[in-house]
Amino acid sequence: MTNRGQSPLRPIAVTLAAVMVAIAAVIAGQQLASFRQAAPISGVTPGATASASATPKRVTLPQPVPQPITRTSPAAQVAWVSLHAANTPTVLVGVDQTGKIVGRVDGMTEPFVNRTWRSRDGAALVTIGDPTITVYSALDGSVQRTYDRAVTDGVLDVAFSPDSRWLALIGSTAYVQVIDLRSGLSQTTPLGHDARAQTPGLSRPPGSTGLVWSTLVFAPDSKRLYTIVDWAGPLRLTAFDVTATGLVQTATAIDRQGGASFPSCAGPGLAPRVTPDGRTLMVFCHVDGALWFIDLPTMSATAVVMTVQPNPFWLSPLFTPDGHLVYLRQNPGFTDTMQVVDVATHALAGPVPTPKKLDEPGPFSWLFGQVALAGGVASTVPISPDGLRLYMAAGDGVTVLRVPDLKPIAKLAKGLNLNEVWISGDGKTLFGTTTGASLYVIPDDGSQPTEVILPSQIGGFIASEHG
Repeated sequence: MTNRGQSPLRPIAVTLAAVMVAIAAVIAGQQLASFRQAAPISGVTPGATASASATPKRVTLPQPVPQPITRTSPAAQVAWVSLHAANTPTVLVGVDQTGKIVGRVDGMTEPFVNRTWRSRDGAALVTIGDPTITVYSALDGSVQRTYDRAVTDGVLDVAFSPDSRWLALIGSTAYVQVIDLRSGLSQTTPLGHDARAQTPGLSRPPGSTGLVWSTLVFAPDSKRLYTIVDWAGPLRLTAFDVTATGLVQTATAIDRQGGASFPSCAGPGLAPRVTPDGRTLMVFCHVDGALWFIDLPTMSATAVVMTVQPNPFWLSPLFTPDGHLVYLRQNPGFTDTMQVVDVATHALAGPVPTPKKLDEPGPFSWLFGQVALAGGVASTVPISPDGLRLYMAAGDGVTVLRVPDLKPIAKLAKGLNLNEVWISGDGKTLFGTTTGASLYVIPDDGSQPTEVILPSQIGGFIASEHG
């Protein structure tokens, strides 16, 4: 499990014993077997999901829409990683594109570095402490501003608006706090919830009625915020307008109430994303590998795609920036494979082995017109800022795959055994982690990587987006 330096409830550690309960057959050399269509979700009972048909379909999936490069500030090019050493506090270190260590946030003076998030523009790091919220510059780690915590309770998740103006957090005592990072205005809004919400496999203290598995996500326009409360059931989805004076609740829907019907995720680990048009909420459950589709104008679930995930936390979702596709990579430690879901049709292709050699064809080419870990949530999403390339780290460097067919087009840092990669905001530099204390700065032009030896073992990247 990779430690992302964030809230302990989001990157839940999954032990090797837990994920090895039922080892699936190795899929080495497997070819694409079928293309499957998700069934509608109408009438789905709590905890159930719509299964996919195995009927093969030959279709044409969309070509990627190149995205503009917007994260061009110097701070957005600095990689931040967490460091861990026995019996010492976590430390955050920033490394620039030349391999220079440019910043440090020390757990000795900032005890909340294990609860750190990065803004969507890449310019800031935020730690959530008990009395205060602290904003650091991602350029050099200097303190920029502090804000008061509304309530000193457990923080379940944090979200930045795409324009990086708003910071929202969801607390265990059932509220959402939104801070205007420009003006400093802070508002706390109570959240409805079920005091007897399901928490499969989790023992709660006697009398505990607060939130446990809950999260939140902004729409791409930064004007709407959605909270997903009690996702193990009964799931409650609430929509808010984000205004200069605070949050305004506009709608709510609860499973099994008022005709609403939602799926559930029976454990920790949920990755939400709103499509660029703002109409669809996609939610990936790390426990069972289900990808949900929720229509936001009507606040209703429309479909569930059951991906192929042999054990919990083996897949990491990679949402393309244009909102057209969702790739799902199976952890290289348990057979490196890829699947893809077409967002428009809810069709699933794969799994197929992730290609590594440049002479291999793209495994999904026929569909288009033209680190050994114990399971867990990836600390970063290895997609280029323009949405045209995936970067797959493994035991022989980084393979650059073309979107959408995943044709290998380049090999970077050949020979290096890498766990994960983070891409700078301008897309010109990759940073790769190892199982030890070495961080590699990898130019995207194929030139020689630079090794940076850090003081202790690397945990994971502090990234604005994660798997």
